[in-house]
Amino acid sequence: MAELCAAHRKGFVMKAKAIVIVEPGKVDIWEYDVPALRAGEVLVETSHSGVSQGTEIWDYVGKRVELKYPNVPGYQSIGRVIDAAPDVDRTVLGKRVRFLSSRLEQPFTPSWMNCHVSHAVLKDYKVVPEDVDPVEAAISAMPSVSLRGVRMLNFKIGDLVVVNGQGLIGQGSAQLAKLHGAVVVASDPSPLRRELSAKFSADYVVDPRETDLVSFVKELKPAGADIVIEATGRSDMFKLCVDLLRWEGQILLQGFYPDPITFNFNHTHGKKPTIAVTCGTDDDPIMFEFMRRRQVQYRELVTHVASVADAPALYERMAKADPSIVGVVFDWGKS
Repeated sequence: MAELCAAHRKGFVMKAKAIVIVEPGKVDIWEYDVPALRAGEVLVETSHSGVSQGTEIWDYVGKRVELKYPNVPGYQSIGRVIDAAPDVDRTVLGKRVRFLSSRLEQPFTPSWMNCHVSHAVLKDYKVVPEDVDPVEAAISAMPSVSLRGVRMLNFKIGDLVVVNGQGLIGQGSAQLAKLHGAVVVASDPSPLRRELSAKFSADYVVDPRETDLVSFVKELKPAGADIVIEATGRSDMFKLCVDLLRWEGQILLQGFYPDPITFNFNHTHGKKPTIAVTCGTDDDPIMFEFMRRRQVQYRELVTHVASVADAPALYERMAKADPSIVGVVFDWGKS
């Protein structure tokens, strides 16, 4: 590999593979030429890359308007640094790192993601402790998205927090709320997500199809929830958030909403809520510490560690909301 990297720096074309969304509803595996390193860049050989089922599926179905095709999805991957530009400190070589984006050239269109690649050219990364599970590290941007949102809230020990949606962002939000001393009620129609939430994320788990969530919450706290975290990505869930909330409570819109959110002002005004809207991930190494200490448990939420060849079928299943899928990580060493 060292000889190959040296040849690449001298102009030899190094080949790599990428998972590519070619057009809405179509994923393929492409071979491409790795870009030559520029000043400050390193070359990382990817071992694992995690899927964000919100962002990436909206991209897959054509509802991320800032993204054009073909593009490479994914914004959380880990791997080893195998080469670096001459101006980069050589001690980085061999380090295991997480990256949230990489630089690609034509034929790919510009994207802020580009992480489902076998070899990544990049400047920004975080060193991953060797004792953090590689699959968990590869999905760690998900609870880091939750972390950014949760940091916008004001918690008190004993607060009642409701989290709607128990995908990876919702589970992370629930786990972090518990770390703040909250009592957490999680709601999701998926039996598997509820099962995982009951084990790792929430104090109470509710199937909203069978239980009236507002009544359930008011049995626990008649005034209503102190905080409601909305993590489904469904615009029609906003009214429920208000219904669940106490006077002067807090609402966090933690999902991505491709459809407009509209609401009855008088209904919302009557609760005098504080509404927080978050975006992106807090790329904070503390998440690796949480994982090492088992304060945040994500490895158990990964239901599929798949080969790259499985990507087309998995994206189709995720777009159809396959209830057997929660967390997906691609293992780039798996045939």
